Amino acid sequence: MASNGGGSVALGYDVIVSEPFIKTWFALQRKLITGLQVAYIDLQGAGVSGGALLVTYPDELENLADLTLAAELARRSGAPVTGNAATLEEGDPVLRIACPLSLGEHASGAVVIEVEAPLSHQAKIIKLLKWGEAWLNLALRQGGGVPAQVLFGSVIEAGLAQQDYQDALTAVLALLPERLGCTRVGLGVANDDRVHLLAVSEVSELAQRGARAKAIERAMQEALDAGRTRCWPQEGDEEGPAQAQRDLVESSGLKGVCSVPILAGLRRPLLFIFEFAEGALWSARARGVCEEAARVVAPLLELRQERSAPWPRRLAGLLDEGLRQIMGPKGRVRRVLIGLAALTIGVLAMGWGDYRVSAPAVVEGAVQRAVVAPFDGYIEQAVVRAGQKVEKGDLLARLDDRDLRGEHRRLDAEEGELAEQHRQAVALLDHGKAKVIEAQLAQTRARLTLIEDQLVRTELRAPLDGLVISGDWSRSLGVPVSRGELVFEIAPLEAYRVAIQVSDREIASLAAGQAGELILSALPRRPVRLSVTDIATLAVEEPGEPVFRVEAELVDETTELRPGMEGVAKVTVGERRRWWIWTHALTDWLRLQLWRWLP
Repeated sequence: MASNGGGSVALGYDVIVSEPFIKTWFALQRKLITGLQVAYIDLQGAGVSGGALLVTYPDELENLADLTLAAELARRSGAPVTGNAATLEEGDPVLRIACPLSLGEHASGAVVIEVEAPLSHQAKIIKLLKWGEAWLNLALRQGGGVPAQVLFGSVIEAGLAQQDYQDALTAVLALLPERLGCTRVGLGVANDDRVHLLAVSEVSELAQRGARAKAIERAMQEALDAGRTRCWPQEGDEEGPAQAQRDLVESSGLKGVCSVPILAGLRRPLLFIFEFAEGALWSARARGVCEEAARVVAPLLELRQERSAPWPRRLAGLLDEGLRQIMGPKGRVRRVLIGLAALTIGVLAMGWGDYRVSAPAVVEGAVQRAVVAPFDGYIEQAVVRAGQKVEKGDLLARLDDRDLRGEHRRLDAEEGELAEQHRQAVALLDHGKAKVIEAQLAQTRARLTLIEDQLVRTELRAPLDGLVISGDWSRSLGVPVSRGELVFEIAPLEAYRVAIQVSDREIASLAAGQAGELILSALPRRPVRLSVTDIATLAVEEPGEPVFRVEAELVDETTELRPGMEGVAKVTVGERRRWWIWTHALTDWLRLQLWRWLP
């Protein structure tokens, strides 16, 4: 929106109708009036900033002559003036409605809007504008002008936008005079009931020991001692003389001054001082507006100061605040509860408890038999796969034997032919030839025996009763396998061991024979007892940190165990003080870091 009535928002004086105030009202009207396209608001009067205020929507609105004429007609007639600005392609007109605005003694004028709506909505739109006029008058009667969120919204946004406390303080003190219409704003803080001046708007380098700074501090001190706002000129019902305020006004040539202390809800009291030069219009409303500004800005500055402080100071502040809450008159219950909790923790910490080393674990078969390919071949049939139970002698898989059977038939025929040749040589008494053929016949029979053995071994059978823990060829029929390649792995169902992966930080505490417990993911309610049997001497490189393989045997027997089950094992090392159990990991790490850092 655009306006020609700029200037500061001066709620402390007779000027109480300003552009932000009208913008807030217009935002409400836009939500109520659907299809609003153009707005023209013209106000004049003693309560208007600059004496006259013109606000338009959109910002760059051209051809204001018709709108100005409509506003003048509405103002003079004191009644709504309606007409059509244009007609859309769909046939609905763009209604132009001008309504007079009367804001009591503060201002009067008119508002002109253009709305895309049918003629039947004309009366409804006029009623909404009348409701808006009533809202304006109610806001002026209740709040004396612009609501606090409009008046101080930009100040709060500017303060929050700064990351550093000094930048936030500078931005806030620079904006407050513009928003309130005062000359300057100063901020002080109370330490041990003594006021220290921190900053003054428009003053980059403050002379703390100057006469002006001392006069400001005395005025703030007077408000702090009184515990309430002190102003000069004083109001009729104000108790006690405001001598320090008067001295500051007379020594600095001011029209008025107002010192506002903010005592509650802050770590240290903050004091604001608002100075009004001769050109400012002082009125009875100035005190209330200054108090409102101080109440709004003080928490913002406190927040920015806490966020900008170093972390040791923030930590000390939190501890100090906690101690105050505990040691205060309302902290008796907290003190009792904290004392009981500290006593309980102390008793537990000094007691003895079992120190247990915890590590991930997996169940393995005590014996794992491998079924490998006896020769190069192809998988013809897969009868079982991983996870199935088998008995000794059960068929697991079969290799393709077509080449072997062909070779067997060839050798069988060759054997018959050599046997016939041998008989003929013997009949002819050709002993030399008979010896050669006899050797060839023995060789052929040996090869035939080998082929027969290979044909037997094309059927891969289970070597023992157990569970197939690896090998799934049901979806890989025809895949070639090489001699010695692992095809299946079988583990017995009644003999298990536990492999525990222990961190190198804990391995020194373990020894063979130590007892422990295992909780499996598949059996979380069934702890299984175990006993350590062997500890690997070399670490296994794992992602993150090296671990040692620790093997343990199961003390408890259960039929629900299966190879490959994973869980967490805890091995009992011995009794230790509970405080040592709770803190030894941290202290060991600190000791190692200290050793690393020291020369």
